[in-house]
Amino acid sequence: MCGDVVYEEVVYEEITPKADSRWMRIWRATWKDFKQVLPYLLLGIFIGSFIYGFIPTDLIAKYAGEGKWYAIPVAAIIGIPLYIRAEAVIPLSAALVQKGMALGSVMALIIGSAGASLTEVILLKSIFKNQMIAAFLFVILSMAIGAGYLYTVLFG
Repeated sequence: MCGDVVYEEVVYEEITPKADSRWMRIWRATWKDFKQVLPYLLLGIFIGSFIYGFIPTDLIAKYAGEGKWYAIPVAAIIGIPLYIRAEAVIPLSAALVQKGMALGSVMALIIGSAGASLTEVILLKSIFKNQMIAAFLFVILSMAIGAGYLYTVLFG
């Protein structure tokens, strides 16, 4: 008939105790892992923020300027614990170059900070063994140092 409304009964699936406990176990395990990693993440963020905000670029440039043989390895080592966001790389690099930091050192700092950060290493440590973390850091450090010296030789 015209104008009659037909109602259908909607059947909702119930969550079974088995499915509920599975998802709850997953959630609890995830939360437990997060709570274990959180202090280290916060520490890494704090250290990176402290270095980024409170160490004057003049001090860094004094030790990482032109003609210093150790400037590139030191910049690569300093870069690894930092977390420099992509948005901050260009302004930071420009400021460091204006303060007298050598371009090869800036390159090593950028590659070191982009390749690894303290928080990233802490997270990876919860997944991989120490030998894998050491190999990862060695590769990042080698690439940063190599690129810094190569840039200096080619363009410096």
